[in-house]
Amino acid sequence: MVNPINAMRNINCNLFEHLPDTADALLEYDPHAAGLVREAAGALRAARHTHDTAGFEQADTLTRRAAAVLLAGAGSSVSVRYAIMIAARLVELEAAALARRERNAQPETSAKRPARINGLKTWPDDGTLPPRICRVCRTDLDDDTEQLASAICVVCGYWVCEVCDGGTDPTTGDAVCDDHKSHPLAANCTEYA
Repeated sequence: MVNPINAMRNINCNLFEHLPDTADALLEYDPHAAGLVREAAGALRAARHTHDTAGFEQADTLTRRAAAVLLAGAGSSVSVRYAIMIAARLVELEAAALARRERNAQPETSAKRPARINGLKTWPDDGTLPPRICRVCRTDLDDDTEQLASAICVVCGYWVCEVCDGGTDPTTGDAVCDDHKSHPLAANCTEYA
């Protein structure tokens, strides 16, 4: 399949949108670079979800390492800037593929937050954020004297502190309240503090 030249000129256009997720030309070309791109994309996806500065730095470092591997394979005729640009674009494409795989893997029935759980009215899944108070222990998470990590429970939609969570998702940083950890929405919350 040949991509139209206008699409190829647009760096923001996903040239691989209609290809299956199993297609991986980079893996065939350079497995080491492909591994670094995959790691960088995972770090980038998680950092965007949790707004974690260290995750962004890790993604940047891995992207530059992938660029160095690609540059070494290309020889001296390619500029460094070009290799970094290509590696960054590959990381973005891989991150988009990760997001697409996650969306396709979630069944429609379990992807939606229920209106109530055991009598508790859940926070609406409409983009608004609840007050930064732990739903379980009522700790004010905006208080500077409290140095607790926190996240929004994937099941009920309220904040939960690290002391009260029932597990976190290692890839996204999502957490679940201890009393909601058996819910299908929390199936990936498998790491415990």
